[in-house]
Amino acid sequence: MADNMVSIVVPIYNEEESIPVLYKAIKDAMAGIRLNYEIIFVDDGSKDNSFTILSDIQKTDATVVVVSFRRNFGQTAAMAAGFESQRYSKTC
Repeated sequence: MADNMVSIVVPIYNEEESIPVLYKAIKDAMAGIRLNYEIIFVDDGSKDNSFTILSDIQKTDATVVVVSFRRNFGQTAAMAAGFESQRYSKTC
């Protein structure tokens, strides 16, 4: 496993309007940092178009991983799913 890798876990619930802005902010912040990274969006059972927007982003950006719940399980479950999905796990 290489050093300098970061996993960013973002729980999402009915955030269709915020996702593009948040995604751009994360990409902009990471652009100046010399780290390999992934962005894990966990759709916590959204009832709006959040999952569709996330899926479209994932299709064009290899750093994006999307995890989707069939129903809302809450932020704690979403964060746990994101941590379990990370590719860049490291125990210190």
